[in-house]
Amino acid sequence: MKPFFFTALVVLPTLFGPLLHADSKPSFTPIFNGENLDDWDGKPGAWEVRDGEIWCTGKSEEKNWLIWRGGEPDDFVLRLEFRWEKGNSGVQVRSDDLGDWQIFGYQVEIAQQDKMGLWHHSLLPRDHPKKEARHLMTTAGDAAVIAEKGTRKNTSSGNPAAIQSRYSEKEWNTMEIIAKGNTLVQKINGVVFATLTDKDTEMSRKKGFIALQDHGKGCIVAFRKIELAPL
Repeated sequence: MKPFFFTALVVLPTLFGPLLHADSKPSFTPIFNGENLDDWDGKPGAWEVRDGEIWCTGKSEEKNWLIWRGGEPDDFVLRLEFRWEKGNSGVQVRSDDLGDWQIFGYQVEIAQQDKMGLWHHSLLPRDHPKKEARHLMTTAGDAAVIAEKGTRKNTSSGNPAAIQSRYSEKEWNTMEIIAKGNTLVQKINGVVFATLTDKDTEMSRKKGFIALQDHGKGCIVAFRKIELAPL
């Protein structure tokens, strides 16, 4: 496994280097104050702040999102720490607000180790004509490109299990989401897990909401040190 992992760490930065090394260092601003959910909008009873951390309480039976109401950023780096305990969660960016704490768009999956690395399109109807292309867009080690007409091509550059091994269940992990132009990159614990370039003229989004997901049915996940830097 080690040779595959070494290859992944060498090749992925080569592919994504221009996005990960901006000309100037990003200037981060906290978007969670560590005390309460000011500037955040969530389903009552589904989210709470404990010891400087945002926790999904596990009380909601239905999926819902905690939405940051500070703006709809376009090009940015989002940096945070997260801890998965059980269930299914995610971090949403450049997404649409459907109302009632429902969010439609790009999501970085947070779940068990073997599911990490997914770029996923939330709330896409089962009968949507682009469901196959946009539902589970990547896995760890993938670079996915969605063409103007909505077709997707994935290029693998590393062993998924080796990359996923850099993530620890039930422990604190770091995440960075880099959004620039039509490309989105997810890094976990300093390692690029997957990248998505979305050229779809109908479905791609250049700006939108940031949100945290509670998939319902006992999901337990926490977030802290949430910061945003424009690019």
